[in-house]
Amino acid sequence: MFKNILVASDGSKCGEKAVDLAIDMAAKYGAKISALYVMDFDSDLSYDELDDMGGAVLDDITLKGKEKGVVVVEHIITANPVFDMETMIRKINPEIAVFGARGLKADKEGDESPSRIGSVALNALKVSKVPVILVK
Repeated sequence: MFKNILVASDGSKCGEKAVDLAIDMAAKYGAKISALYVMDFDSDLSYDELDDMGGAVLDDITLKGKEKGVVVVEHIITANPVFDMETMIRKINPEIAVFGARGLKADKEGDESPSRIGSVALNALKVSKVPVILVK
């Protein structure tokens, strides 16, 4: 059913849950995972800090995939995670995409509102040509 599952994570609580779901799906369907971390320069972090964070997030996804026998292809991209999402999804070319409903900003603010959807997830829903699963 699926050959390539995109999972985007920033290391947030919802992002981690999205990773777990995507890896379980990949294991079930014999798919590979395309793990995406976007280095967003609108943050207060330096390039090195963003690169280190992204590397750690992707390493964690790869380790989780390995534990379940799933191949993980890592993508670390410098882009605007809201405005460039359509291009990223198109270039990775998955059959389905899995995102956390909220990101690190919500974690830092302590926002656990079940009805809130972050800007990256909302835009992915709007622009994706493939099905999108949002994970709370």
